[in-house]
Amino acid sequence: FSLETCRIMIAMLDRDYTGKMGFNAFKELWSALNAWKENFMTVDQDGSGTVEHHELRQAIGLMGYRLSPQTLTTIVKRYSKNGRIFFDDYVACCVKLRALTDFFRKRDHLQQGSANFIYDDCGGMSVINFKHLDTEGPESVCKSD
Repeated sequence: FSLETCRIMIAMLDRDYTGKMGFNAFKELWSALNAWKENFMTVDQDGSGTVEHHELRQAIGLMGYRLSPQTLTTIVKRYSKNGRIFFDDYVACCVKLRALTDFFRKRDHLQQGSANFIYDDCGGMSVINFKHLDTEGPESVCKSD
């Protein structure tokens, strides 16, 4: 995985904001990665090792997300290279979707699909995700040889 993907995977499960991941968090990440890999392989219908727009729509639906066409197009623009999303970028997308969903659910107290935010809520989320990562941490865990 790329360094950026490693950082966001760690940040997703860094509940004490230390920039580190314990064994239980690693098991949770491993389980999520296996599910995302299985999902990726299921929707990669042509066996290209990438997913395209229509395949991503299917993958996101299989994960239980209902996104608007505009949101899906934005995701494709952000994570694709020439209209194709490679597995590393797919994982990054899944991490972000999960983190944003968890963030939203914490504020949707009545579970009705709506929540109120203040500016600090959103700014804090993006800063916290990357603030406490050691420079040696992700590289030592996520080398791709």
